[in-house]
Amino acid sequence: MTELTTEPVTLPLTRPKVPTATDLAFQSLFDAIVALRLPPGAKVSETDIAKQLDMSRQPVRDAFFRLSKLGFLSIRPQRATLITKISTTAVLDAVFIRTAVEVECLRATAAAIDADGIARLRRIIDDQRDCIHDADPARFHQLDDRFHAALCDMAGQAGAWELIQEQKAHMDRVRFLSLSTDRRQRVLKEHQRIVDALEAGDPRQADVEMRTHLGDIMHVLPRLREANEAYFEDEH
Repeated sequence: MTELTTEPVTLPLTRPKVPTATDLAFQSLFDAIVALRLPPGAKVSETDIAKQLDMSRQPVRDAFFRLSKLGFLSIRPQRATLITKISTTAVLDAVFIRTAVEVECLRATAAAIDADGIARLRRIIDDQRDCIHDADPARFHQLDDRFHAALCDMAGQAGAWELIQEQKAHMDRVRFLSLSTDRRQRVLKEHQRIVDALEAGDPRQADVEMRTHLGDIMHVLPRLREANEAYFEDEH
């Protein structure tokens, strides 16, 4: 029989991760791609990006590689590096994965949420309402992410949001194309209905509202593709 040791164990000190130059380059490029500041089909070069970010080319090269693995950059030998066009297939795959993960988080949140949690979600909705008419949709988009991240956090699954962020990036480029004032008002109402269902203690209705909210992109996608044909891959 193995005896349990009572000797003290020395644990290594765990320090918070400090972002590297590669992390900073990756995040800057990722944000610009998702927000369409670097539009689909645009050319990018390591040299130009390194100058803009005031860093050496190596971290930019590493960031380019990470973005290519996510499907956002097309790196071709002896040819220009391009921001990839939007893939309808990738968007639909992202919707499927995000819905599967986030609906499970919502179910856990519905079982645990209290008055403070409801108030937290309503404050985010209030902040969204304040920027609904902004010319730049970036703030509204950030608050949209904050709303969904809060739901995962209250489910005790903050790590799930990291997975969702990676998967939903292909959705986000389409979301930026769709965030007209009318669309923002619709998103706001969808968020309100989710919280109303949670506050009413009705997890089934919350599930329905979340699926409707996340699935709506599939209805607007054909119209957006037709209006922004140059941004989309030819998948015929």
